[in-house]
Amino acid sequence: METANIAIIGAGVVGLAIAAKISEKNEGVYVFEKNARYGQETSSHNSAVIHSGIHYPKNSLKAKLCVKGNSMLYDICEEYKIPYKRLGKLTVAVEEEEMGELEKLMKAGEENGVEGLRFLERWRVVGKVARYLE
Repeated sequence: METANIAIIGAGVVGLAIAAKISEKNEGVYVFEKNARYGQETSSHNSAVIHSGIHYPKNSLKAKLCVKGNSMLYDICEEYKIPYKRLGKLTVAVEEEEMGELEKLMKAGEENGVEGLRFLERWRVVGKVARYLE
């Protein structure tokens, strides 16, 4: 019978990340999961968005963690050759009075050190796709 030196309960994103890190310096690390496959609880119910930090107040912990975590995630993908698509996020103002909210998001993003922010103008909806007009 095998023995476990360390047992991780739950094979979601956090449990697997902990197991991966701990197993670098330890033997006998086991992950126990009640579901048939990994990541079927909370990990499978996320928004699938890598948050940038534009929605949080300047110098807030959430803003700092989003900016740092965003960068770290892409570094990890590069290091471990995990395929990804860096698509960005498009926040749209439909009515003119919504432009003020976009300006607030831009300001918050700049204050929090979010890279790559820009305003796009002159969009046209074609079917269900918005296309940028040059």
